[in-house]
Amino acid sequence: LQQFSREPLPVGKPEKIQALNTIADRFEALPLYFMKFHGGSDVDDVVDAMEYAVYVHDVEHIILDNMQFMISRRAMNGSFDKFDMQDIAIEKFRQFATDKNVHVTLVVHPRKEEEGMKLGISSIYGSAKVTQEADTVLVLQHDGRRKYVEVKKNRFDGTLGTSPLHFDYRSGRYSESPEIPINTTPAGNEQGRPVA
Repeated sequence: LQQFSREPLPVGKPEKIQALNTIADRFEALPLYFMKFHGGSDVDDVVDAMEYAVYVHDVEHIILDNMQFMISRRAMNGSFDKFDMQDIAIEKFRQFATDKNVHVTLVVHPRKEEEGMKLGISSIYGSAKVTQEADTVLVLQHDGRRKYVEVKKNRFDGTLGTSPLHFDYRSGRYSESPEIPINTTPAGNEQGRPVA
């Protein structure tokens, strides 16, 4: 909610309750729907919920966070290991995205790498199927000084590159460039008179 409002929430004072309610009402009007899955979940149940969301709410973009926690421990007790289960899940999500013509963003954490090492496609946890089936692979990088998003795969047109990320503590948002307040008064002209 704070990220949506782009500034600290107006809390703590009774006279600010209306401002908070206004922000909450605007946020509630957004076309966002949340699934109620936590921890290990059966992939078929997740796909069923996704189908419902597409059919009932005309959802076009689904974000699943995250792959490692989603794979059900119960299903892994059978003849499949965790990588087999991950491959099965990826296959089902890919088929769903193709059949329903929706974009599925799947968060997959990296495997453990050496501190300070730049992440690559091979750093993604699991089998190669995760990145092979993906249309786009984005990696959140941190080099010790800055954070940025790196496009590692782009099936659409092949364009790769990076985009910096700057964190604004006030709003709790990341953006491509730091949010610098615009000074509408030229330096040395504190009264706002036109400068010739």
